[in-house]
Amino acid sequence: MSPGQHPSSYTTLSLPQIRLSHNPPSSPTVTPVILVILDRPEAKNAFTEVMADSLITAFNLLSTDPRVRAVVLTGSDPSNRIFCAGMDLSSLTAPDPAPKEQSTTTAYTIESAPWQQSRAAYRDSGGRVALAIHNCSKPVIAALNGSAVGVGVTMTLAAAVRVASSAAKVGFVFARRGIAMEACSSFFLPRLIGGAKALHLVTVGGVYAATDPLVRDLFGEVVPPERVVGRAVEIAEEVAGSCSAVSVRVMKDMILRGADTPEGAHALESKVLYDLFRGRDFVEGVKSFKEKRSPRFEGNLDEDAPRVWPWWEWKEVREVPKL
Repeated sequence: MSPGQHPSSYTTLSLPQIRLSHNPPSSPTVTPVILVILDRPEAKNAFTEVMADSLITAFNLLSTDPRVRAVVLTGSDPSNRIFCAGMDLSSLTAPDPAPKEQSTTTAYTIESAPWQQSRAAYRDSGGRVALAIHNCSKPVIAALNGSAVGVGVTMTLAAAVRVASSAAKVGFVFARRGIAMEACSSFFLPRLIGGAKALHLVTVGGVYAATDPLVRDLFGEVVPPERVVGRAVEIAEEVAGSCSAVSVRVMKDMILRGADTPEGAHALESKVLYDLFRGRDFVEGVKSFKEKRSPRFEGNLDEDAPRVWPWWEWKEVREVPKL
């Protein structure tokens, strides 16, 4: 498959440690809803660099595929007990006895880990995945069909919607491992549940039931384990069949990249509305409402985004000033 091309089938697309599925899986052709499935059940779907690269490839492909309108991210576990156990620590090696001034060589390392690169070049793999999800032009619904800790939960914070199992537990356990927040979670977590709860979660580093008041607001819905994926697919189908892709993406950016004052929000919203009122999706939205039928939206970001979008300065991660 050449760069810029899309596969004739995602079900047969081979990406290590994940798999993709049409909806329904038996469909021989690409469907409007695609499932991205973490596929290391024997290792509790633990997160690796290989998995990260596969997820980034998948979301970049789906983002630019006009046949796809929504994506569901979930984990492979027939018992619905584990979504993702966090970073795979199985290949940790012991520290060597180098002097303290050579501290870059005394830390625990993982074979072929990117932090063996220079400090300036290193970017955490969870963050690269979170950005791929965040920048995906299609809404992503995360279906946590089991427990998730560390990067297992933080990578889902970039999704538009999260559905969790009533039996799931989640943990932001970084303080108990001697590390810090990753996967852009220092941005997403306080925006989703507020600073007070975010500080509590990362300070204590505990593991909590999905229904616990500290984490409950992370999830749009908490349902029985056997219903998680099905419910996430239902939401994805509703979005794919009833919502303008342009509207959904632009409003996500208005919330996460919007103005920081009421006046700024008013100015931005006015510019966005001015352009969308003249768009084909608005025409179809009004027409379908009057005709009492489902809309058939055809707009896309390349052709139909409001002229003000993007209103922020795009930056490649490696262009961010070095700290």
